[in-house]
This record gives sequence, C-alpha cells and structure tokens, in this order.
Amino acid sequence: MLKLERHELGPRVYVLGQRIHEFALGFAVLALLVALALTDHTEVTGRFDAGIAVGSWLVIKDWRDLFPSKRNTASWSVLPHRVKKR
Repeated sequence: MLKLERHELGPRVYVLGQRIHEFALGFAVLALLVALALTDHTEVTGRFDAGIAVGSWLVIKDWRDLFPSKRNTASWSVLPHRVKKR
C-alpha cells in the first residue's frame, strides 16, 4: 500500500503503486481547504492561513514536476528543489 524508495534525487513515495509528488499533495491540501471554506465548515483563522501556506509551499517547491519535460531533473530539498548539475 505505501512504499518508500531511495533515489539519487531524493526519496520517492508510492501509494497503491502510484508515485505521489509534493505538488499533488499541495493541490489536495488547497482543494480541501477551499471545499471547507465554500461549505462553511471552517472559519478563516490562523490555522486555515497556515494550511494555505503549506499547500502553496508544496506546489511552489515542486513546480518542476508539473511539466513532464522538467520532471525528475532536480534533487529534493526543503527549499525549492535544486537542479542537478550534469
């Protein structure tokens, strides 16, 4: 069900055989927060703002993987991923 794999560019996470990219997790967090806000199940608080910041950060730091031509060309980092020098 959950598989972690070491890779030269950083850890790889698979759920049900599908690789999970950080941008996908970021979009999921943002979509959940928007859905909660639109259905009045949450208030805009500091926690809500922190969730928006975390979701946005996951998308921003992994933006290269959004484009197939740039996918898997940078190594993992807490900051935006670093392009691997060849």
